[in-house]
Amino acid sequence: MFKLLLYDNEFLWYVTVTNLVTIAGSILLWITCVLFGLIARKYELVLRKKTDWQYMIFAPSGILVYAVIQIIAFASQVKLNVMQSWIAYTFFLLSGLLSLLGAMKFKKVVTPVKKPAPAVKPAA
Repeated sequence: MFKLLLYDNEFLWYVTVTNLVTIAGSILLWITCVLFGLIARKYELVLRKKTDWQYMIFAPSGILVYAVIQIIAFASQVKLNVMQSWIAYTFFLLSGLLSLLGAMKFKKVVTPVKKPAPAVKPAA
């Protein structure tokens, strides 16, 4: 359908390239989030502080689901239909929120506790 509405050059840039960039970007984002989870795992092993690294690895799974739905839609009908869009973007949003929560938990673990500065004693 889109091929009938767009010139070949426009179809390449507005449909094909944008779909491929979206798929590549979401897969790279998923890999990045999983790497943060693996870093948190190493941190937990070395310093023996609970980091909830499992949460950080599984939270971005929705990003991968989004990429798979996008690939299926691109392979079959070029663009997402309405139902696929709602499912894909819901998974993407939930995954983003859960990844943010995981990152905030990890930040809380690695941020050093600030101790109050000792009171200055007046010189006698």
